[in-house]
Amino acid sequence: MTRDEIVSKIRGRVAQCRALARSTMDPATKKVLNEMADEGEADIERLLAGPSF
Repeated sequence: MTRDEIVSKIRGRVAQCRALARSTMDPATKKVLNEMADEGEADIERLLAGPSF
């Protein structure tokens, strides 16, 4: 799997987390989903900043 494919998968999961966070009424669930999305975005930044593999 290439780095671009990995980044694409992570972006998809980030989008899913954000969509689920918008749809839930539970504040704790919303918080965790947004944190997961934030972590995914940070992972993408680290992947893109590092050497390609």
